[in-house]
Amino acid sequence: MGSFKLSYYNEYKSYLMMYNADDLEIGVASDHGVHHVPMLARVHPQDRILYQTERYSFENFRYTIPIHKNGNYVLDLKFSEVYFRSPNQKVFDVRLNQQPVIVGLDIFNKVGFGTAHDEYVSFKIKDNALLIGDYKLGFDGLLEVEFVKTPYDNPKVNAIVLYEGTLDGVPQLPPLEKEDEEEVVQEDVIQEEDITNNIDMQEQRRIIEQKQREAAQQKKVSRPKKANPYEDTGAQYWPILISIGIFLPTVILLYNKQRSG
Repeated sequence: MGSFKLSYYNEYKSYLMMYNADDLEIGVASDHGVHHVPMLARVHPQDRILYQTERYSFENFRYTIPIHKNGNYVLDLKFSEVYFRSPNQKVFDVRLNQQPVIVGLDIFNKVGFGTAHDEYVSFKIKDNALLIGDYKLGFDGLLEVEFVKTPYDNPKVNAIVLYEGTLDGVPQLPPLEKEDEEEVVQEDVIQEEDITNNIDMQEQRRIIEQKQREAAQQKKVSRPKKANPYEDTGAQYWPILISIGIFLPTVILLYNKQRSG
């Protein structure tokens, strides 16, 4: 029935439909995802732009959609997380004509980073009434879609589509694949293994060096013990090297400070 592309781009023809330009003046129109998530997942390549651009706001913001006849409707709200890479960073609510319909939406927690996600809200208009589930609200012909700020960052939306009909007639995104999530987990495990391997190699090197020193001591001819100023030179000079490492940056900083002064 109607669709809105929420960015500073003009009207856009997607893989399935034409999107009108967003003319809202509240908030910020951003194309951050275009530059940082070019291969956004779970969506036809031609429609990635819908999820790569967005509008967010530092306060609540809303869109008003006119509806002039009775019937069943589905509101399709399109989202993707292209900034945060962990849950509980961006969480917000959505209301229709002041009635909460989505509470505590955490996009990353739903689908992860750089992945398309749609939220569907079914409702009915009948005899000047807005019916949402078990709730019945007065309706004056204007549907207000409000994105509500919480303490967790700012509310946002990528695109809005209003369908006439029921949910079974609405085109939907393909099922979410777990491969991307597993790859992220596997990458974390590999990094942890690399750190562990590096620690193991350092420990092995220390043991080998210790054995080499012990073997060298056994080959020496027995004689009265005498202090050897060159023995274990590494241990003696480490404090000196550390002192030099600390002193030189201090000199450079002081020198730069004197020049700038």
